[in-house]
Amino acid sequence: MEKKLKILIGILIILVLAGPIFYKYFEKLKEDAKPNYIITNDSLQFESEYESLNNNENSNGVKYLNVNLPSYVPVEYTSYDKIFEILDGGTGVIYFGFPECPWCRNLTPVLADAALDYGLNVFYYISNQDDRNVLSLNKRKKIITDKKGSKDYLKLIELLDDFLPVYRGLNDDFIKRLYFPSVLFVKDGEIIGLEQSLASYTERVDGDPYLPMNMQEKEELNSIFTDYFNKVQPKVRVVSK
Repeated sequence: MEKKLKILIGILIILVLAGPIFYKYFEKLKEDAKPNYIITNDSLQFESEYESLNNNENSNGVKYLNVNLPSYVPVEYTSYDKIFEILDGGTGVIYFGFPECPWCRNLTPVLADAALDYGLNVFYYISNQDDRNVLSLNKRKKIITDKKGSKDYLKLIELLDDFLPVYRGLNDDFIKRLYFPSVLFVKDGEIIGLEQSLASYTERVDGDPYLPMNMQEKEELNSIFTDYFNKVQPKVRVVSK
């Protein structure tokens, strides 16, 4: 009986002494498992631009959809030069959008969450709506230019021609337009895909982007983004020996 008591006391002493060691070990595992969130000037600006319109109305008196973003979205503001570089053999995810765009306000939080959940290094962001050309039909049904597009925008349209939708209202299938939001996925200069909107959501709200996505639609869009991320930036699989 005395021998068993000594053994029990010995075990208790070992547990007491080893407790802090095990605690530090498991805390380290937990810390290593945390995503490496980094706050940058771009991530703060991105958050501010979209959230600053919360609880405000547009020029037509329609209230903007509220958007909540973390301060550490892996976003980098970019330029046409960088986009052309990616399209000329590079790899990246490029987001075309702007804060006032109601479709963008639905898509942006989903894109941000998907990028964070997946561990995407970065997605590039450009707000280039003012660079677009504006075309219309005159009374004779002839296409006229109401506003010229920038040189870089027109070059972008040419490069993305096979993936862009037709410019609506012109009755000409050969004229394309960049609509917002658009998320472009490129791997080694090859365009893998261009995601513009979620079809099921568009059909449900009957073209009214001021209505929020439901949870199922967000999960569906998140899954689409994740599939594309995996093609652009495959996750490294650790093989245990």
